[in-house]
Amino acid sequence: MSAEKGIIFNIQHFSIHDGPGIRTTVFLKGCPLRCPWCANPESQKFKPEPMLDASSKKTITMGEEKSVEEIIKEVLKDREFYEESGGGLTLSGGEIFAQFEFAKAILKAAKEKVSIQQLKRQPL
Repeated sequence: MSAEKGIIFNIQHFSIHDGPGIRTTVFLKGCPLRCPWCANPESQKFKPEPMLDASSKKTITMGEEKSVEEIIKEVLKDREFYEESGGGLTLSGGEIFAQFEFAKAILKAAKEKVSIQQLKRQPL
C-alpha cells in the first residue's frame, strides 16, 4: 500500500467522544496486537473482509481502500463544525501506526487544508 492509499473501515462524522469539540474520526484497518478488550475487533485484519450485518442479516464488506484525497474531501464536509467547536480530525483504528505512511499523509494533508488535527492513540 502506498502512502497515498490505505485501508479504512469507517469515517464517523460528529464524533464528540474522540477529542475536544466536534470531530470526524477516521478508523484505519489493521492491528497486530489482538487485545482481548479491543473496542473495534472488526478493525484487526489488514484487508477488507466479509462480515454479517446483525440488523439486516446480510453480508457486508468491512473495510475499503481510500486515498488521502478522498478522506480529506470527506473530513472537509464538517469544517464549520470544527471551527465553531474547536474540533477536528481524529485517527483511530485498528492501530494507526500499522499504516504509518498513510496516517502521516492524512495528517499532513489535514494540517494544510483543515488546520486542526489530533492524533488519538489508546494507551497500552
